[in-house]
Amino acid sequence: MTRSVTARLAALVSIVAITLAAAIPILSNAHDATPAMTVDEQIERGAQIYYSVCVACHQADGNGVAGIYLPLNNGAIPNLEDPTLFIYTVLYGRGGMPRFNGTYSDEDIAAIITFVRQEWDNNASPVTAEQVKAVRDNYSATPIVSPTPDAQIPEGKNHPEERQDPSEASPESTPGA
Repeated sequence: MTRSVTARLAALVSIVAITLAAAIPILSNAHDATPAMTVDEQIERGAQIYYSVCVACHQADGNGVAGIYLPLNNGAIPNLEDPTLFIYTVLYGRGGMPRFNGTYSDEDIAAIITFVRQEWDNNASPVTAEQVKAVRDNYSATPIVSPTPDAQIPEGKNHPEERQDPSEASPESTPGA
């Protein structure tokens, strides 16, 4: 490289370094460009999702289907002062309800819940994306584990009722020893 190319390259690197050094403090204080939704925007977004996904089970009037799908209109869970249980239920499901933790963002879950808590005869406070995030971060669903049917448990030493008590095990009694 010639001396002038090296000098130009060094000057360019210096300019980039100075620019980055000045920009880092500014960028670290930057806020999300998308402001949080207003309550009216949440209700509108929540209604869109509710009437395309939830309406089949919980119905247009929020009264559910007697004996099958719980009512959301005047329902106990949607109207709790602390929305944590309702958030958990929407994220991870309940009974035959699907889980939506992998389907919707914190903002969308907050919008759905806010819509339900404000719709029909309900008059509970709105829910924020931060509240949904807190539940998502602090709780996880326990998977439903079904016991293995007896017909699928192999016979012999592998059958749970025929296994040796571990306290009585010895190297001689271990298969393959």
